[in-house]
Amino acid sequence: MKREKQKKMNNNQIIEPKTEYRVYRNGELNATDFQILTKLYLPIIGANAFALISSLWNEDSNKREHFALMNGIGIDGGELYQARLKLEGVGLVQTFQNEKEMVTYLLTKPLSATSFFSNGLMSEILLEMVGETKYLELSKELLPSDYDFSLLTDTTHDFLEVYSINQQNITNQQDIIKQVQTGIPDEKQVQSLKDDNLDFKLMLDILSSSFVNIDDIKKNHDLFVSTNLLYGIDEMTMTKLVEQATNLTNNHFDMQKFKLLVSRNNQTDFKTAKTNPVKNTTTNEYQFDNEEQQLIKTAKNYAPLIFLNALKKEKNGYATSSEERVISQLVERMVLKTDVINMLIYLLLVDYNYPTLNKNLVDTIANDWSQNHIQTAEQALKQIKTRDSKINAEKSKRRQKSKQNVKLNVRETLPDWAKDQPHTPQTSVSNNIKEKKLIAEKLKKFNEKK
Repeated sequence: MKREKQKKMNNNQIIEPKTEYRVYRNGELNATDFQILTKLYLPIIGANAFALISSLWNEDSNKREHFALMNGIGIDGGELYQARLKLEGVGLVQTFQNEKEMVTYLLTKPLSATSFFSNGLMSEILLEMVGETKYLELSKELLPSDYDFSLLTDTTHDFLEVYSINQQNITNQQDIIKQVQTGIPDEKQVQSLKDDNLDFKLMLDILSSSFVNIDDIKKNHDLFVSTNLLYGIDEMTMTKLVEQATNLTNNHFDMQKFKLLVSRNNQTDFKTAKTNPVKNTTTNEYQFDNEEQQLIKTAKNYAPLIFLNALKKEKNGYATSSEERVISQLVERMVLKTDVINMLIYLLLVDYNYPTLNKNLVDTIANDWSQNHIQTAEQALKQIKTRDSKINAEKSKRRQKSKQNVKLNVRETLPDWAKDQPHTPQTSVSNNIKEKKLIAEKLKKFNEKK
């Protein structure tokens, strides 16, 4: 019931003027932030959304009605909803709503210029909006310029030269430090995620005989990893793009040009996408049936954006830019492997049957799986099945308890022909099972095309 209500609220595309809201902030907006909003975000979100975010940053946390907001900006409820949607999509606003229809907006500062241009999806959509010439102008204007320190002497003092540590305090404070460190992702695990799909050494070996500056390539290791994870681009293709993005005059690698080339040559069309060259490590220790094993195989073979687009197409929908951004950000965090991310996508779009991916829900499940050390598609599917079993058991228990309470009255009022008849499952449940089987069959065919 709660899920149905949430879906209904999400489908409401008009904000009522009388609806109350309040604003909270993550930090304060400074002049540099406003410059980023104006030059990088405005071309993406448009005038209405820019006016909305500017207005919200100037408000305190007191309750107000949306009527005042609409009146101040000069837009109606439908336009306000669309403007808010665009702000949510680029991560500038989070929207929360309680049972009384009270809306709370949490404002987040825009990305720094460096973070913005390092973000594949944000860079790509800006490029689409402003064109190559303007995109390169903005990157040169806003990104910090490199400075050559090679002729200078480093006179910086290290930590122990400046600070003295009491050994007794270190011993006494270990417990609280460990408590905080428990919630931090293991660096070794993150590194294993980085190195899992991309053979970076092979890339370096190939490029070592070319004109490319190898030091530049090493500095951009994470860029190549995220590109490989998101689009499934192999090492040979990656090296060709690197060479095309390298300046022939000084042999320096141009990161922005590389992103342009990736944008041009690698569209997320699952029909033409290549599979990730991963080993077939699928085991049946969890006793999965054939359809489940096929799902696991597909999750392991395809990059997340390809998998997302494939599932949405099988559901007769399409992947939105905000959904691709959510998955891109999750991949860049490198807390879950790509096959696990694909299982998360499957959980929300097929098992939960949501029409779109919700960022808050994606983050919640990703956090839960990361904390529970879910590292393979098999473990993720087992987690999903365990959750489903618990939910079904709880529902069955509630139904049984409800039947015990009303059994006598119900049977006394039922006609003879209606007593002790076999129970017919609800149509919606039956349809959902059929849809899952249909998607499983299509995934099998999709996987066989590779």
